[in-house]
Amino acid sequence: MKTKIEKDNDARMARLKGLNHLYVEELTNYLRSQRNKNFLAIEETVADIIDDVADAQSHGLSARDFYGKDAQGAADAILATIPNASFSEKMVFIIPICSMLAGYLIYPTLLRPQIRFGSDLFTGLFVALAIFIFLPQMDSLNPKKAAWAVGLMFIIPVACMLVYVIIGSQLPVHPTVWLSTWPVAATLLVAMPIAFLIMTLSMHHLRAIGLSWFGLACLASTVGFLIHYSPVFSQPHVYVSADVLLAIAGIALFIWQIVHLSSYREQFAQVQ
Repeated sequence: MKTKIEKDNDARMARLKGLNHLYVEELTNYLRSQRNKNFLAIEETVADIIDDVADAQSHGLSARDFYGKDAQGAADAILATIPNASFSEKMVFIIPICSMLAGYLIYPTLLRPQIRFGSDLFTGLFVALAIFIFLPQMDSLNPKKAAWAVGLMFIIPVACMLVYVIIGSQLPVHPTVWLSTWPVAATLLVAMPIAFLIMTLSMHHLRAIGLSWFGLACLASTVGFLIHYSPVFSQPHVYVSADVLLAIAGIALFIWQIVHLSSYREQFAQVQ
């Protein structure tokens, strides 16, 4: 869901015609994909770009004449003038992704009557690497940069798995066995609500979202302990039902949070 300033800029872009519109649209999409830059500064820059191209258009010049034929070079030059986003603004993207990693990879594992945690943990790390490091690079207008990012997405997970296998074979107790013990799982079930609570207390603008995830984490942890310690909750149909309900709640919270990302970025950018 776009904020008012984004909608206003999109409406102003209607003044541009033909290739000018496509050129500015490409620049705008690239600038808005830069999550490490201040949200308001990006939109103010987009407004300036639209005004400059509209003025050039009225004098018979194209956007390429004004900014140059190299769209990537023009975009990089513009980005150099935009201030970086604050830590809190950057965290807006990290929180829903981490929440979904917990919801899809960690909680279902910890809720199983027979815990098998090692491989799931490394799967989660691979997904996190892809999302936080490589996927943002694929927004680049530079095909070589995007191709390099895609290559790293395949190389690094394989290298990590090889290191995991080598280290595991040298230890007296394999990491998967150690991570599958109930004390470790119980510690993680307690640690996750605490982590969400710390997040909630430290990020004022996201307290409403943080409290929702904190509540979900507490509920999942409670169910996890009941499954492992209460004979009634250890029944397969109870476990599956609890897992499905938690997954639905997690997906609903994730969708709601993603829809409001721009508005939260705007709030953080205003106090930077």
